[in-house]
Amino acid sequence: MNTSASAVVPGMTIQPSKLLRSLFRSLDTGRRLTILDVGGALPETVEFFSRFKCRIHFIDLFCEPVVTELQQISNAKELHHQFEKLLKFPEGTRLDICLLWDFLCYLDDPALRAFNDVLRPYLYYGTRAHGFVVHHLAIRLENKQYGVMQEDAMSVRLRQTKQLATHPHSQIEMHEMLSCFDFDRGLLLPDGKLELLLKARDDVLEF
Repeated sequence: MNTSASAVVPGMTIQPSKLLRSLFRSLDTGRRLTILDVGGALPETVEFFSRFKCRIHFIDLFCEPVVTELQQISNAKELHHQFEKLLKFPEGTRLDICLLWDFLCYLDDPALRAFNDVLRPYLYYGTRAHGFVVHHLAIRLENKQYGVMQEDAMSVRLRQTKQLATHPHSQIEMHEMLSCFDFDRGLLLPDGKLELLLKARDDVLEF
C-alpha cells in the first residue's frame, strides 16, 4: 500500500496511530469498499482513500442539530427519527469502515442508543470501526476534527465551531449502549483518550 501523505497545512498537526494500520489490513481491498466518516470531508482523507475502490459517505454529525441541540430533544423516538434521516443510505448498503472519531463522547445515553439502533442495519460481520473514548470520565475533550493522513497517522485540526457539551461514558456503559459493536483493541493515549478498534457483533446482519 502506498503510504505517502498529503501536505501538512497551517493549523494541522499529525497524530501517529498504531491502530489504523490494523484497521486497513483487515479490509478486503479486492472489492469495492463502503466507508462512513462522521466527521466530514477533509482533503487528506479523500486523498488517502482514493487509492482504494470505495465509496465514502461523509456526514459531519458534529454539526447536525441532533447533536448541537441535543439538550432540547428529550424524546427517544425523535432522536431515532433524526439519526434515521441523516444515516439514510441506499438500500442494501453495508459499511466496511466507520470512522467515528470522538463523536460518541458527545452523545448522551438516549442519543447513543438511538445512533446505535439506526446504524446497526448497515453493518455486517466484517464491519470495523475506529474511534476514541475517554479513559477517565473527568478527562476534558478538546474541540478537534480528525482525518486520515496515512495508514498509521491521523490529521488533527481545531474545529471552527463552538465546543459541544460532552457526555463521556465508561467502557462498560459504551459496550452496553453501543451494542452493535464489540471492542476489538484499545490503546491508551498520552492525553487520556482511549483509541479503539471496534468490530461488528456476531448477531448483526449477514453480508
